[in-house]
Amino acid sequence: MNRQSQKGEAPNPALVYECLERVLSSPPFEKSPRQQDLLRYLVKETLSGNAERLKGYTLGVELFGRGVDFDPTTDAIVRVEVGRLRTKLREYYTNSNQADAVKFDLPKGGYVIYIALLDQQQTPQPVAQAIADSSVSWPSSMAHEVTLAVLPFTNMSMDPEQDYFVDGITDNLIYELSKLSSLLVVSRQSSFHYRGTTKPSGEIGKALGVAYLLEGGVQRSNQRVRVTANLISANNGNHIWSQRFDSDMQDIFALQDEVALNVVKALQIRLAPAEAELFGHEGTTNIEAHDALLRGMERYWKYTPKHLAEARAYYVKAVELDTSYAAAHAWLTRTYIFQWTMKWDTGLDLREKGLAHAQKAIELDNKLAFAYSMLGYAHMWLKHGDEAIAAGRQAVALDPNNYESLHFLSLTLGAAGHGEEALFYIEKAQRYNPHASPSYEFTLGLAHYVLKNYDKAIEIFKRGCALSATFPPNHVFLCTTLALMGKNEEMLTSREIFLSIMGGDLTKLPHLMWIDEELNAEYQKLIQITGLYP
Repeated sequence: MNRQSQKGEAPNPALVYECLERVLSSPPFEKSPRQQDLLRYLVKETLSGNAERLKGYTLGVELFGRGVDFDPTTDAIVRVEVGRLRTKLREYYTNSNQADAVKFDLPKGGYVIYIALLDQQQTPQPVAQAIADSSVSWPSSMAHEVTLAVLPFTNMSMDPEQDYFVDGITDNLIYELSKLSSLLVVSRQSSFHYRGTTKPSGEIGKALGVAYLLEGGVQRSNQRVRVTANLISANNGNHIWSQRFDSDMQDIFALQDEVALNVVKALQIRLAPAEAELFGHEGTTNIEAHDALLRGMERYWKYTPKHLAEARAYYVKAVELDTSYAAAHAWLTRTYIFQWTMKWDTGLDLREKGLAHAQKAIELDNKLAFAYSMLGYAHMWLKHGDEAIAAGRQAVALDPNNYESLHFLSLTLGAAGHGEEALFYIEKAQRYNPHASPSYEFTLGLAHYVLKNYDKAIEIFKRGCALSATFPPNHVFLCTTLALMGKNEEMLTSREIFLSIMGGDLTKLPHLMWIDEELNAEYQKLIQITGLYP
């Protein structure tokens, strides 16, 4: 009998993934990366409770790079690849001498993986049904073998001027580790919520939905750097691994790679050949340029006109010091575009400048997911819909576990009127960013607005307004959606609250991002009703 088909039971994810990796490394699969990716994707999405999303359209767009106009009835890519996967699974189980505890089956007529525990004799049932029937509470991290939060490292230098450098070490570890397919790493936005916290590890792990916490400290003295890293079990607070790393500043990138690889080793994560190659891409050999980038990032996250101007100056300096520094070009794009959208700089050519720097970043490093996200960001504000979506998809393809890649793609899809896809990606992004943020709530609300779920959108925009009084998009969309629903009294109240926050200056309201012409025309009428824009 198959244990998972019994009511109240669910398969052990560790056992499932152990058997999955054995299948993927077998002769039928070892030279078939597309079938490897497809099987891994189907298992992860099914285990995570997303079986209802496993449709031909979703697979074509998300896994096989098709555009938003993909039609699975005329384009056979999904049917062909799924057929090949079934053939390889049949070949594996016909010829394998492995005593697997789990068997994967993909019946015709659907894309949900059936998982059978082979020490029993009952007909396999899909994992999705086991999840639905189970009385067990399944964690949302089910789609990954290992879940991790990198908490802000502590500045051990006793010099607060070095905080930006320490944050840069933390940011780099989050970015590098998030690239690994079998590791879920919580986003910066959520992990930095616990800077300087005294909360116990169990409470943090539960709030973030992770099994492990990585914490540590950084000491910088002249041209020497020391990093201490500690890996902790969130469940019981036990220290699993601890190590100290020392290097010269000139070797800072190698040091960061060494820390990340040792974390991978301590977590017993098996790297795919392509993933091993992700490490060692330093970006620049100019330490001064890297220092300028880190100082710029520290200021950017403060989200004020003054700090964005300072961040921009540092990014310009980084590019001047090393014109081949792709990350600096990408961050310069982000700053130019954000300053323009918020009307903090009214330069007419900021979007074009941003686009040029994003294109340069990709020319320098075509594996940098952040550069593609910024290329899409620039195209979106220039109203280049197809180009914006294509760049966003490439960012997600390069780094599917990255919160910002998912978030920027969702924002673009929403602006282009693709509400269902926009909702899919922003909900997926939430797993990496458990702590809500104003920008997340806005992008989620935008997806519901496009889908005409107006009451839901109003609820979400209200949450965004409560999180930050100074993030205008939530306030603007709250007012216009209330107007659309005929809730004029509530709209006027929200409008007055927002105008008081803005000091009555309507010229400070941000630009609107619509790419879809019908949505833009509809929205312009709502703007007139609210009287928000001069």
